[in-house]
Amino acid sequence: MASAPQGTNLEDLAIRIHAGDGAAEEDFFRKFEQRVRAFVVANSGDRDLAEELVQDVIWAVIRALRKGQVRQTDQIPAFLFSTARNLLHDKLRTRSREKLDQLSPDAEFSRPAMEQREFERSHAARQAIHMLEPHERVVLLLSLVDGLSADEVAVRLRITPESVRQRKSRGIKRLVEILAHQSQTLRPALLRSMDK
Repeated sequence: MASAPQGTNLEDLAIRIHAGDGAAEEDFFRKFEQRVRAFVVANSGDRDLAEELVQDVIWAVIRALRKGQVRQTDQIPAFLFSTARNLLHDKLRTRSREKLDQLSPDAEFSRPAMEQREFERSHAARQAIHMLEPHERVVLLLSLVDGLSADEVAVRLRITPESVRQRKSRGIKRLVEILAHQSQTLRPALLRSMDK
């Protein structure tokens, strides 16, 4: 008689991981991979960095589960995203230091006008995305950045496709409003600061 399939709820996964079950670790990785990736992209705007950090974050949590360091299974998601936040901040600090270290005394600081405008647009878009509600931000990232359909996003987030479409619509509308407001308020402030 075939054995019953092993559960993939958090409590069961934590027990199996603590017992050294490699399949449970793989299940845990698959369960949280997309969520961690979306979190890092939402908080950094950098898909390459998200790919780099997904494994580091999840395996750090798996190591903690192996050692029995996470006592309450309902705290696992909070622990996971706290780990993601810490590793992301560490990586961004390291990158920032590396950029400063690479500057030479005769470095060229001028930026062509087209490149400057593109930089400003990209920066404004990232700021606008961070101002969205988290549930709108995640839906936009999964649908616009990852290219998932409303049905696929709904499965990932455990909501209905209609909720996905509503959040996406509200998120895009809010983004447009934020960007329009930024272009009206930031550019005059920038021009004033240049006149000083």
